[in-house]
Amino acid sequence: GGGGGGGGGGGGGRGRERSRSKSREMRRLEKEREREEQRRKEEEEERRRQVEDATRGDRTVMIVCLHHKADERDVYEFFSGNAGKVRDVQIIRDARTGRSKGVAYIEFYLQESTLKALALSGQPIKGQAVRVQPSQAEKNRAAQAAKAAISYTAPREAPLRLYVGGLVDSLANISEEELKKLFSPFGEIEFIDLHRDPYTNKCKGFAFVQFKNASEAREAMTAMNGFQLAGKELKVGIATSDMQLDGAGPGGPNLSLGNSGSMLDSLGDDASSAGPNANPGLLRDANDRLALMQKLQGSQSMSAMPTLAPLGQPGGGQPSTVIVLHGMFNPNQVNIHNDPEFFNDIEADVEQECRKYGAVNKVWPDQASTRGDVWVRFADITSASNCLRALDRRWFAGQQIIAEFTTEAAWAATVR
Repeated sequence: GGGGGGGGGGGGGRGRERSRSKSREMRRLEKEREREEQRRKEEEEERRRQVEDATRGDRTVMIVCLHHKADERDVYEFFSGNAGKVRDVQIIRDARTGRSKGVAYIEFYLQESTLKALALSGQPIKGQAVRVQPSQAEKNRAAQAAKAAISYTAPREAPLRLYVGGLVDSLANISEEELKKLFSPFGEIEFIDLHRDPYTNKCKGFAFVQFKNASEAREAMTAMNGFQLAGKELKVGIATSDMQLDGAGPGGPNLSLGNSGSMLDSLGDDASSAGPNANPGLLRDANDRLALMQKLQGSQSMSAMPTLAPLGQPGGGQPSTVIVLHGMFNPNQVNIHNDPEFFNDIEADVEQECRKYGAVNKVWPDQASTRGDVWVRFADITSASNCLRALDRRWFAGQQIIAEFTTEAAWAATVR
């Protein structure tokens, strides 16, 4: 009987052994399951990260023309309130000075927020209109985004008509073409309606400019309202239905602003009675207008428009090897006592600039001239022509240069 008891004991030991190895097995399986779970989590995390990286471009917009005083909080609040939940704002700053470069990137949580953000282009932050565009990373997907953006922005991107007032006195001869050049840098223009007096054919003092996209019209309005042009201040606002194209704009031609004639004051009171072509003020205004357009178009060289060609068109004269640059210095501000090298410096600066266009024989600042003239003689006509084209109507030290050809005889009579 005792042997049987021993056998029973042995069986109990084996059972314990079995249950121990069973629990070991379970622990091993448990651990493996945990490891598997961990691995799956990590893979999922990685996949999510990849998806996020891939869509980050789609969820990010770039803004340009940002006011240099606007900080991350201003940008965050503007876009959170108008587009959707913002995840991150980065304003690009100058590494040395820390000053904002006017460019920022905004990352949203949801892709549809970027479409809403793109529709805010032309709205002001800190009083300055910003331009919102897809981030560079998203160039390749821009086509899809554009499709979606069109469907999204269609309701708000209707055309918008602006009223442009203040086209009086020196601006009364402005043409549709010039107005187009003035406003087209902001966006596509559908039409321009310039109101003219049927008898004099002069502008009645106002015009309507219709932009294809309202956001671009608003941008133009922000930039151009109050703009000084030929001594006049432009008034630009949204055209209301009660001032549609029937003739009388608000206040009609009485929009002339206080400083009318300031351009002409220095030219004597009799200038205004001498008829448009004899009016020396006209030339200055025309140049002013061209200069403005040039500045807006980013110094692309612009041929003078025929509507603006009063007598003695700048850049005129028969091509020769001699050119005169008017406006290279302000005679009223020259003080030879304080700055004895003034004219030598002018001569050196002009020579250095003119050499870019060909061989220069001589540069001579006319110290007695009232218009700040510098005479330049080139070795050949081609060089002189290239220089004239490049410098005519350029801005230099806050003054506009007028370049024109002159004759050998004039050179001989003037240059000492």
